[in-house]
Amino acid sequence: MDDVDDILNNNQVVDDEEDDEEMLSGLENDSKQDLEGNDDGDDDDDDEQEEEEEDDHDDDAAKVDKTSTATSSQQVNEKLTADAADGVTKTEFEDVKLSDVDGGLGSREASSSKSEASADGEVFEYYKHMLHSAQIADSYNIYPTAAIPIQTHVNALAVSRGLKYLFLGGSDGYIRKYDLLNTLEGKLSLTILQKHSLAESIQNAGILQSYWENEIPQKKSEMKLSANKADYEPKVSAVHSLEVQSECLFILSGLQNGGITMQGVRYMEGSIAHYFKGRNGHNQIVNILKLNGQEDRFLSGSWDKRLLEWDLQTGDIANEFKKSRSELSSLEMRPLYSSVDVSSNVNSSKESENADDDMDSLFGDEDEEEKQDVGNEPIEKGEDSRSGENKEQISKESLNIVYDESVFMTSGLNGSVYIWDRRMTQSPASSLERAPGVPPWCLSACWSVDGDHVYAGRRNACVEQFDLKMPSKPLHNLKLPSISGPVSCVKAMPNNKHILCASRDNIRLYNVELAVAAANSATKSSKVPFLIVPGHHGGIISNLYLDPTSRFLISTSGNRGWQGNSTDTTLIYDIDLE
Repeated sequence: MDDVDDILNNNQVVDDEEDDEEMLSGLENDSKQDLEGNDDGDDDDDDEQEEEEEDDHDDDAAKVDKTSTATSSQQVNEKLTADAADGVTKTEFEDVKLSDVDGGLGSREASSSKSEASADGEVFEYYKHMLHSAQIADSYNIYPTAAIPIQTHVNALAVSRGLKYLFLGGSDGYIRKYDLLNTLEGKLSLTILQKHSLAESIQNAGILQSYWENEIPQKKSEMKLSANKADYEPKVSAVHSLEVQSECLFILSGLQNGGITMQGVRYMEGSIAHYFKGRNGHNQIVNILKLNGQEDRFLSGSWDKRLLEWDLQTGDIANEFKKSRSELSSLEMRPLYSSVDVSSNVNSSKESENADDDMDSLFGDEDEEEKQDVGNEPIEKGEDSRSGENKEQISKESLNIVYDESVFMTSGLNGSVYIWDRRMTQSPASSLERAPGVPPWCLSACWSVDGDHVYAGRRNACVEQFDLKMPSKPLHNLKLPSISGPVSCVKAMPNNKHILCASRDNIRLYNVELAVAAANSATKSSKVPFLIVPGHHGGIISNLYLDPTSRFLISTSGNRGWQGNSTDTTLIYDIDLE
């Protein structure tokens, strides 16, 4: 009996398919007449339509008894029938169906890329809005919220795109990777013992994700193999400088032997991909690393008093900036839209040294008009760099601050502060001399936000302010209490009114405008020109990192291999705008 039912079902499927083909052919003819505009309103057409509806009713009753093998055919036929009744032919339906299938994946990919682009655009607009708010703020309320206890001197830090990860390099030879976003959100709390010596507002702990040794590459002949000869004893260097690619594709680390390693982060974490050394590389501790905006080159400074530019595409030295007379302590690119043109200093220095133009210029035999067309180079013929109004202050790709990379500044342990122009590698474009009686020492210097001034921290508890329009002597001397000790780190705030001054006892938010007004006033002002930032006390500050939106601050403590003690704590601060 079951066999008979199967045979009847199969015959029913065949008969149904034949009826469907006849029905579709008739529907196609009718739909073609409808598309050609043959709507005469005749009674014959109405009769045909009624007959078709009856056939459709019979076919629908037959389709209920179809087997599972004809299910897909049934669905397609029903779709074709419905579309044909609406005036769409079978050929047209097939074309539409294929186009929908072919464009489905593409449309989904396009919508996915659109959503990602939209999200990136929203984050970029948020960053711009927050930076603008910080630039027009009258003051800042800075207070610590998280602490990362590390029992070593932290000499270097680096932060990836969007504050995703924080990398710390210590004198113990380890690079540590922290989840910065979740740390800022307070996903991990400090223990009671860890809170004991910290400020009350500090409740959160850093979330350590991984760590690895800062290894020095060795020749195979120099390796010390283990007893089984399968492993070797790695040679580890203290971490003196770090610079991470914005998407964490790699991280650069400075070694004590003068080498620079490129290590993997997202892939093969901690493995060395390239070793920048060579015959003409550094031969002492590399304590400065700075990637350019395109992240295809970087600058390195060392205790050997040399300043080199490396090409990441080839791994070779692209340029060497000469005549630096001291161990370099800091390096910063100039902010956008500075009104000071250093090209005049460049030209006068070239003439005085009678240097060959082809050797000093990075652009060979280009004429003056071609130099004006170079995107990142300083503008010639007295035009200031404000003419590049199309440049945003935050990069949409890396979400970092965009700088005028044609000019940068360095400071040295002998107290020197140099302004460099990338077109001239034989000597600095300008030198900022310290005032008489100021000891020869400078651990940190920074640009003002407008790029027209430079602040240099000194050993005698003061910060000297230089105006690049009159670089022969300091414009102002911003004094701190003598008990505060040497100023080891300075950082300008985005409103161009305040700077952060880190010394042995505290971090101070210094109001430059208030100090200058008090100095120019005949009457002595009773207002204190600075506020103390709580959290840090009793150690050397090695780094101050201010995020691009100016909502977070990170401070590390360490002597960077020179002199002083450490608090063994890295602090993360929240910044409220006032």
